[in-house]
Amino acid sequence: MTTVSLMGVLVVGQMYVTIPLMPELAAAWGVRTESAALSTTAFAFAHAAGSLVSGPLATRWGRRTVMVMSVLAMTVVTALLPLVTSLGTGVALRALQGLFAGSFIPMSYAYLHARMAPHRVSLALTVVSACMGATVVIGQAEAQLVASLLGWKWVFWGTVPLLLAGAAVSWRVLLPGERGDAGTTDTGTGTGTSTGSGSGLRSVLGGRMITLYLVIMVGAASLTAAYTGVQLHGPAGMADDGPALLALRASALPALLIAVLLAPALSRLSAPRRAGGALVVTTAAMLAAAGGADSALALGAALFAFMAGFSTLGPALIQSVGARAGAAQTTAIAVYGFTLNVGAGAGAQLAVGFSDFSSLALFLAAALAVATAGVLRAARTT
Repeated sequence: MTTVSLMGVLVVGQMYVTIPLMPELAAAWGVRTESAALSTTAFAFAHAAGSLVSGPLATRWGRRTVMVMSVLAMTVVTALLPLVTSLGTGVALRALQGLFAGSFIPMSYAYLHARMAPHRVSLALTVVSACMGATVVIGQAEAQLVASLLGWKWVFWGTVPLLLAGAAVSWRVLLPGERGDAGTTDTGTGTGTSTGSGSGLRSVLGGRMITLYLVIMVGAASLTAAYTGVQLHGPAGMADDGPALLALRASALPALLIAVLLAPALSRLSAPRRAGGALVVTTAAMLAAAGGADSALALGAALFAFMAGFSTLGPALIQSVGARAGAAQTTAIAVYGFTLNVGAGAGAQLAVGFSDFSSLALFLAAALAVATAGVLRAARTT
């Protein structure tokens, strides 16, 4: 669990490092700052595609092999990123970076489902999900700090040796499993034996599963949109105040720790009810953010509450997906990863479409309220 968590921070964090680097990337690529948001969108959409194909790849080669080889390929692309001088090439490399990173989230969740004792799955998912959720903050804070000290190129070059070391440790620590082990328990890939492929497909794409996928899409979109919106439309003068932006981003980190500490108590509730409660918190947080958009203190408090809710939402949805998918678990989690990253990519562009943070936050609150209603309704019928 520790290896998966740390690697998750490192790999998934690359999605968000370009948010605070948008001014530097825009200058290096000769484009407007808003255009540089495409670097985040490209990573997220390609990450979604990588998540979707990870299930079949794991069936053939095993989860550990897919995770490690994708990290090694990602390392090469990461090393090349600082060398490009145009938006098109930069976006293309970010897309490749995201594609190779895409296998990590679904394969790590599937690995935990397969290797952890049932009574520890909820806590394990919360810890790993909180660590990956923390990358929204850690990735931005790390990028801003490194760029201010060494220059933006070292945000990527400094990651290269860490990725190499992480791949080596993962290969040594993670249990290998047999080739096709995903397929023997996951008929959604078409190779399982416990149920038919039609049954597996219904398990992955049933009505309630679609609801869960849409909910995480809305949640991820809101998360990325909120932080991109802070960079583009935050309180007056904050965009040029590096320490203030760093403090605003870092203020959400304690919320992730609180979510982990509360996980054992919250695990007594059903996963749908935890998800519904988490969505209520995120909706209220976005409403508070809309009202306090001009105050760094109020905005920081709202983002703190939002991250607390989102850190509980993710594990609850993953547990629901895994439980409802049955034998098609690996494929269902891959689809979950796909929709999560589609949402994250859309969120970066959504923020660009608004001229002020208050309007953006109100829109996100409305979307989250709809998702809340859907999850609570499902919880009552479960």
